[in-house]
Amino acid sequence: MKRALLLSVLVGVVASNTAWARATSLAIKEPRAFGYFIGDTLTREVILNVGEGQSLDAASVPLQGPVNYWLELSDVKLKTDVRGDGTTYRLSLKYQTFYAPLDPRRLVIPALTLKVMGGKDTGEVRVPEFGFLTSPVRLLFAQSSQSSGSAVELQPDAPVHRVTTGHERTGMLVSGLIALASLIGLAWHQAWWPFRRRPSRPFTDAARYLKANASRLEDAGGYRIALLKLHRAFDISAGKRLLSDDVGAFLSARPEFAPYADQVEHLFSSSRQAFFANDDQRAQAEMPLKALADLSARLGAAERSAT
Repeated sequence: MKRALLLSVLVGVVASNTAWARATSLAIKEPRAFGYFIGDTLTREVILNVGEGQSLDAASVPLQGPVNYWLELSDVKLKTDVRGDGTTYRLSLKYQTFYAPLDPRRLVIPALTLKVMGGKDTGEVRVPEFGFLTSPVRLLFAQSSQSSGSAVELQPDAPVHRVTTGHERTGMLVSGLIALASLIGLAWHQAWWPFRRRPSRPFTDAARYLKANASRLEDAGGYRIALLKLHRAFDISAGKRLLSDDVGAFLSARPEFAPYADQVEHLFSSSRQAFFANDDQRAQAEMPLKALADLSARLGAAERSAT
């Protein structure tokens, strides 16, 4: 009875292993086995077919990185093709050799093992090693049969030909002169050193101040500071304290500011509300801070075009 039970178990194991073997097949596409030098790459393609309900264990796929001191697995690609009766896995392994032989030598890429999962059963498929022949880049020593001056010896360096750069130098010189002239023009326009002694531009200075400090002038106190900046610009431009009654004469003497007469009148009206009526809200409603900045920018532009 015991012998019959043991025999049935052995038959079941053999049958299951045979069925697993029939469901799994392996094919390998190897590269050529010769003609490699240091730095060359070899690509092995492993084609694994498994049966229905089976799959390749991803943990058994080799990882990219060094294999040993002279061989590196530089790229690993896995493609899966699922069919009705099973699955085909195409594993591409790209190796690179860094071995520098002194003479032709046979090297071996190590074997690897892939695991196939199938329900409760787990099988292993062994990918065999692969040997290839690598050669030195060149002979280190000439053979005794070779005469002096053969192609094995190092050849002299190729002569260096002089390249004319006259056009390039001329282009760089012209570009440099244009850049220098542009910089001088910008310095004059912006009143940078050494052009600071030209006539002052009070409206331009006021416009730059209002633009740079816009966020600090949003409250009532800042609005009054903005008004004072514009008033000082009018005073400097007129050469005296400019009051509301003097605006007409000032615009007649400076016709470049005449197109903005209505906005200048609004400015003096808002200033009167802020400083004499102490009504900042009404002053800002009549001419907001942005309108002050826009007026200063327009007056600054007219001031620059006139000079």
